[in-house]
Amino acid sequence: MSTDEVMTPVPRQEAITMAEIHALRGLTDAVSSLTRQVEGLGLKVDDVRERVIKIEAREYERQIEHQNDRLNAAFKRIDILEAERDRQAGAIGVGAWISKHAPWLVAVVMAGLAALGWKGQA
Repeated sequence: MSTDEVMTPVPRQEAITMAEIHALRGLTDAVSSLTRQVEGLGLKVDDVRERVIKIEAREYERQIEHQNDRLNAAFKRIDILEAERDRQAGAIGVGAWISKHAPWLVAVVMAGLAALGWKGQA
């Protein structure tokens, strides 16, 4: 007991009520402290959640960029293959045209040469 306290006689029921009030005040303070701590943890959880969302978004962006790079490379390969196919189709078309018209072309060229007086070697 400190020197500032004075003991006074109080009825038993009043002493119990005062002790309960004192205990309830202590419990209220403890619950308030816990509430503040839980609110602080809630803010930290929200912050962590936002950071995780940002990290996942960056990972998805990297994956999308990688897929875009692969798609662009595939488009380039397709363009090269189409150009090669067109070149081959052009060569085949010329060959077909020549084989279709070769007898006429040979006849026209030979007639022209005969008209100019060229004679083949016999």
